[in-house]
Amino acid sequence: MKRLNRTIIIFVVLLMAGAAAVTTLDPSSSSEILANPLYWLVIVAAFFLVIAFMATYEALEAMKKMIKGQNSEVAEEMIEEEESWVDDILHKLTDAAPLDREEEVATDHEYDGIRELDNNLPPWWLIGFYISIVFAVVYILRYHVFQSAPLSEGELKIELAEAEAAKEEYLKTAANLVDESNVEALTDENRIAAGADIFAKNCAVCHAADGGGGVGPNLTDAYWIHGNDIKDVFKTVKYGVPAKGMIAWKDQLGASDIQDVSSYILTLQGTTPANPKEPQGDLMGQETPAASETTESAASDSTKAEVEVSEGE
Repeated sequence: MKRLNRTIIIFVVLLMAGAAAVTTLDPSSSSEILANPLYWLVIVAAFFLVIAFMATYEALEAMKKMIKGQNSEVAEEMIEEEESWVDDILHKLTDAAPLDREEEVATDHEYDGIRELDNNLPPWWLIGFYISIVFAVVYILRYHVFQSAPLSEGELKIELAEAEAAKEEYLKTAANLVDESNVEALTDENRIAAGADIFAKNCAVCHAADGGGGVGPNLTDAYWIHGNDIKDVFKTVKYGVPAKGMIAWKDQLGASDIQDVSSYILTLQGTTPANPKEPQGDLMGQETPAASETTESAASDSTKAEVEVSEGE
């Protein structure tokens, strides 16, 4: 009875120690770990290892007493008791007939001096078999009859939806990783609308609500001071132009917001503001005035040369 109580205590302690260790290492997934069959397999294996260690230790203690000649009869009884205790455990696990009763379960089948015994199936195997039957019944009822849990295809769809949601959440954060070296002009209407709101709140004071200019330059004509590429506009908004009173918006706007408002500014090109400010900067996307004059002069000289040739003829 003492050994039984001690065995139960050891098993309970192992369970509590295992559960505490799992919860301490990863509290968020402790329930999943406790539901994992591998966890319980490790606990059971540790339990039997502890039992084997206890039996070995007590047997060694008894042998030490025998060697020292102290209470040899008691020591022999202890050894026999330990051996019978271990044998009882093994018999309960295997339900095999003991050596002195093998004749009772022997069959007529013999090969190479080895006789086949008709032992009962091991209890551990039967328990596993019955558990598998119960599991199969529960599985069929849950997944195919009541359909209270999704099948593999349903689980895949759920996981794909969760992955898509995680992707969108990541992109919200990843949008702030953009800078003047990799920024691209946006065409999404929602992002452009967001850029329009940012422009109205922060930029309209200096550039007018319609982009026609005020303290700041006109954003609707083809003349640009710092370039009209999306990267140029993004850089100008991000770092500002302190020499002319434009602050650096990188301290107040995230990278994605700067991309939105920069993309919106590009959509103002070609619009007609109410009170446009005079052009400032260089003409972008067209010939410069000097190049235009040179072209016209060359065309005029060519026309004069043709007229002179015609008259000479």
